[in-house]
Amino acid sequence: MYLYKIFLWLYPWIARCISPFNVKAKQWVKGQNEVWDEVNRLAPTIQKPILWMHCASYGEFEQALPIIENLKSTYPQYQIWLTFFSPSGYEHRKKDAAVDFITYLPFDSAKNANRFLNLVQPKLIVFIKYEFWYFYLQQAKQQKIPTILVSAIFRPGQIFFQFYGGFYKKILTLFSSILVQDQSSYDLIKSIAPNISMEITGDTRFDRVVQTAATLSKFEWIQKLSPNKIIIAGSTWNEDHEMLAKAALQLKKINWILVPHHVDPISIDQCKAHFPNAITLTELQNSHQHFTSPISIIIDQIGLLRNLYQYAFISYVGGGLGKDGVHNVLEPAAFGKPVIWGINDEKYIEAIGLRNALGGFQIKNATEFIELVQTFLANDPSYMEASSHASKFISEHAGATKKTMQFIKDHQLLT
Repeated sequence: MYLYKIFLWLYPWIARCISPFNVKAKQWVKGQNEVWDEVNRLAPTIQKPILWMHCASYGEFEQALPIIENLKSTYPQYQIWLTFFSPSGYEHRKKDAAVDFITYLPFDSAKNANRFLNLVQPKLIVFIKYEFWYFYLQQAKQQKIPTILVSAIFRPGQIFFQFYGGFYKKILTLFSSILVQDQSSYDLIKSIAPNISMEITGDTRFDRVVQTAATLSKFEWIQKLSPNKIIIAGSTWNEDHEMLAKAALQLKKINWILVPHHVDPISIDQCKAHFPNAITLTELQNSHQHFTSPISIIIDQIGLLRNLYQYAFISYVGGGLGKDGVHNVLEPAAFGKPVIWGINDEKYIEAIGLRNALGGFQIKNATEFIELVQTFLANDPSYMEASSHASKFISEHAGATKKTMQFIKDHQLLT
């Protein structure tokens, strides 16, 4: 409990200190300063019982969206209140039509939790994947509001499973039910909390990427590129740009589309430093030129990546060459094309699964990347086989949303 209270004190203090120099921290501090005004403004407009969904950030929202859409269609007598912890979710989705109310989550405390639950009065609380807020869960349990953790994933190294993690084990027991992605997570939780209600339902991100691939958005500006094959590199960081730039020197008959993880001017300039001949998407859209030779495009706009992957001959997903780890490999795999990423994927079971299914490939450096791309360019059967494996991996793991909805129905959590 002491560690948790220290975190609750330190986090806002650190955020305030770095906010003059960090955009996300500045947005978070501003959001927390204004959150109660927003909650107080929206709460009186509630017209139906509330389902409260909470996501840490944009990535977790992608997991939540299939559930949100199914809840709205199955239980139209309820409204959905969505909260975010991170600006990456709130700023991008604060006007999303899929839900009725969207706010930041007031920072965890006994006072805030009691105040929020009394104002919103949710009938069911759904947390996505990694969210463990003690005072909210404690208050919900006291008020007998069912709480579900959905699409959860656990690893042995997490604090819950350490000798000093007693308080965090207690947090898990505050959930009414925990729905996990895999057997390993199920076994870990059962080893420390054998009486907790659990079920293996899978990862709803598979359903989300299947949905995206089935409802394509086309981009007319793609027609301005030469007819050469396209490699799309998504969610990339500086380490990825350095490696890809080396590869591009040898893979010259390729159109490159680079989508940096951040698209602010500084990040775009950093990417362009490695690809000095590249143009931004904005520049391409403002041009009437159609290119006959391969070019490099840097995407300087948000919200395009998951649909862009449809145009890839091969996709590269960034993050795996840095300390944070590989980003979402499921989005490109859903289009049935081979996916490549860097070596740091040990914490990401979807990447390991795709790799084991032979639809995804881990590389250490530019040399390995070049060799792999050249193999696919020269060997069509090899390319088609990898594409088929990627598509099959996605289809075989879809269905978590249906299982989650069935769990809610079977346990009569909503009427």
